[in-house]
Amino acid sequence: MAALQLVNFVRTAQFNEDIVSGSLFMLAQRLEENPAALQELSALFDADMQILPLAEARTDLDDYQIHRLIRGQVLIFRTNDGRSVRLLKDLSQQRVLDIELNAVTDIQAQAAAFLLMQDFRRSGLDIETFLKQVQPQFGFPLKALPYDQLNLTETDKGRMLYGDILVRISIEGNRAEALAKLPGEERALVVGPINAFNPYSWQAIAVIATIGIMLIGLGVYWVVNSFETRLRKLEQATSRLAQGHLNARVAVTAADPVSRLGQAFNKMAEHIQRLISIQREMVRAVSHELRTPVARIRFGVQIIEDTVFDDPFVAKQLKGMDSDIQELDELIDEILTYARLEEGGPILDFQKANIADIALQVVEEARPPEKVTVGYVGVEPDSSHMAEVEPRYVHRAIQNLVGNAGRYANSRVQVNCTVGTDTCRVDVEDDGPGIPEEEWDRVFTAFARLDDSRTRASGGYGLGLSIVRRIAYWHGGRAMVSRSDALGGARFSLIWPRRHQE
Repeated sequence: MAALQLVNFVRTAQFNEDIVSGSLFMLAQRLEENPAALQELSALFDADMQILPLAEARTDLDDYQIHRLIRGQVLIFRTNDGRSVRLLKDLSQQRVLDIELNAVTDIQAQAAAFLLMQDFRRSGLDIETFLKQVQPQFGFPLKALPYDQLNLTETDKGRMLYGDILVRISIEGNRAEALAKLPGEERALVVGPINAFNPYSWQAIAVIATIGIMLIGLGVYWVVNSFETRLRKLEQATSRLAQGHLNARVAVTAADPVSRLGQAFNKMAEHIQRLISIQREMVRAVSHELRTPVARIRFGVQIIEDTVFDDPFVAKQLKGMDSDIQELDELIDEILTYARLEEGGPILDFQKANIADIALQVVEEARPPEKVTVGYVGVEPDSSHMAEVEPRYVHRAIQNLVGNAGRYANSRVQVNCTVGTDTCRVDVEDDGPGIPEEEWDRVFTAFARLDDSRTRASGGYGLGLSIVRRIAYWHGGRAMVSRSDALGGARFSLIWPRRHQE
């Protein structure tokens, strides 16, 4: 509404100026020619007119109004609480025409049409040329139309024939025009029509609609942005929880749907953290309790080995028991590692490392069966890009893949490492029997064993590849298995981003 008032204030001022500009132009012309006609013109327009020095008129005006007056524009003021109107028009020789109207009636319309007809007679021009010259001074149309286009009654024609100025006002009162007969013609000079000021024009409605849409848009944007910001915080907390930060929580400050969702998330996170803490404590306790009897059994076996020297059968059994104890000890270690990686995730210390150097180190440390050789065919460490990883876990993943390939290879294991602009990749291939394609999705499952190609005779606990998969996951990558084109056996691949992302 404030915008409508502002627009209508400007439009009203322009409308009023357009209505009076033509009449004041003709008055100024007459008074320039004959200043003594002031009284006659005052009576004609039923107005109080006077000519003031510019210096006297300027005392009531500000700089902007003075500037408009000097440029030839009309100044309009409401006086006496809106009961009268004061008009100012600049004349030559530092003078100003000052007009005060107490009422606006058809008298002013008749007077304007009367002066217009007088100027036309004095001009000696045809009506079309005359109207073309004076039209720029008027804010409403001036036309010469035949009687048959004006819907005139015989009474109207009679009045116009005797020199009367006919003023017609529409029944609704929002439209008026003045008609004067052109001498010697069946045509009339039409001054207008002059339409009443419409405060709800299409311009005003367009302004209101535009501002309304903007306000609604701002309100919708504020609501949506508020929800989006809080949902983004919830998304960040969810991502942190997924990365293993079990203490991630959402700040809840209200009671709206997003806050209730945040409360549900916090309860879920607390429940998950409590369950994982209990499970971790249980795994640690069980592992600790298992290590104690295993250590006792190993100590007892060593004592028996020291006291029995001459019985080959007993020595063989003791050696087998020692091997089983070693496997049990390694299994406990594997279970603990898998539990740390699977249950909520470890807190990884990412740092820049040379992946090719780590892969080459794993190859050099490998202890495969005597019939198997492990070789490195990847990029040289000196020319490899650095990557952001947890070196200890990456070393463990490649080591597990090499150890797994060494158990099933016939004679050869090959390690390939490539570090690109955005990704790192390590491939471990063997020339063994490979893995059936239908088993590729199951091979990374904890404690999974493939009955056909990989049996208990080859060793392992079924946790090595699961650990590899979790290490790849916590690095933002994945572990895959396929068939080796170079060696014909299995090919295990690790792919992850070169730069760590929170």
